[in-house]
Amino acid sequence: MDLAHCSLNSVTVKNASFSRLIELATRHGFGGVGLWRDAYAGNGAAAAARDLRKAGLRVSSVCRGGAFPQPDETSRAAALADNLRAIDEARTLDADCLVLVCGAAAGRDLAAARNQIEDGIAELVPHADEAGVRLAIEPMHPMMVADRSAITSLTEAVDLVERLASPRVGLCVDSYHVFWDVNLAGELARAPEALMSVQLADWVLPIHGQLSSRGMPGEGSIDLPGFVQLTRKAGYRGLVEVEVLSDRWWATDPADTAQAAADALREIPDPS
Repeated sequence: MDLAHCSLNSVTVKNASFSRLIELATRHGFGGVGLWRDAYAGNGAAAAARDLRKAGLRVSSVCRGGAFPQPDETSRAAALADNLRAIDEARTLDADCLVLVCGAAAGRDLAAARNQIEDGIAELVPHADEAGVRLAIEPMHPMMVADRSAITSLTEAVDLVERLASPRVGLCVDSYHVFWDVNLAGELARAPEALMSVQLADWVLPIHGQLSSRGMPGEGSIDLPGFVQLTRKAGYRGLVEVEVLSDRWWATDPADTAQAAADALREIPDPS
């Protein structure tokens, strides 16, 4: 792939400073960066936006909002306030979308958690409308249902987008979370206007930690050229992010990690 059509997610080079993230992205010719909120927290979103504009880098996503299921009203109010801040930060950064990691059940009631997620996103839509920010629901792999999100399939996520029926609400699809889904092609085709973010990481065995065992594209068992092709066929035209949460790559110098990410993406053919 042409790296001008790709984005380097800050968590892939987690130990790099914000200025080094910019330097690494520009050195390799990435078209943009995906930003976890801690990446720019030190100097704030406004300063980060200025630096990125100078470097000519687009922000493909901000991660994250979400955490909608909460055990009590106080916690729910705190989560709402943080989500509103995240929307404001995404607006300041002119990000393509704010990724929603929707949150796990506060207890054992998954149905209640899913209702809270739907209600929580609906509550954000008016502010997102005002800010001009798109909200991208990210379905997680089912192994993360107990600690990351009660939305654990692409079908669930597409159904949720359809029920919310807002042009501000769509999808973030991460190969690591959804590649296994027998309905992947059909569900992507159901949501041609809803695809707001596409993220790549590979499935590498053995898994030593459900969050941080991912591989660079090409290191594992996912057909990533096929995955990218499906998203393009479904209508996605944005930057493709490399978002690799990996203890192994985090222990590597960020320059070498960025080089590996760039090399891996170049091996993926540009979709026809």
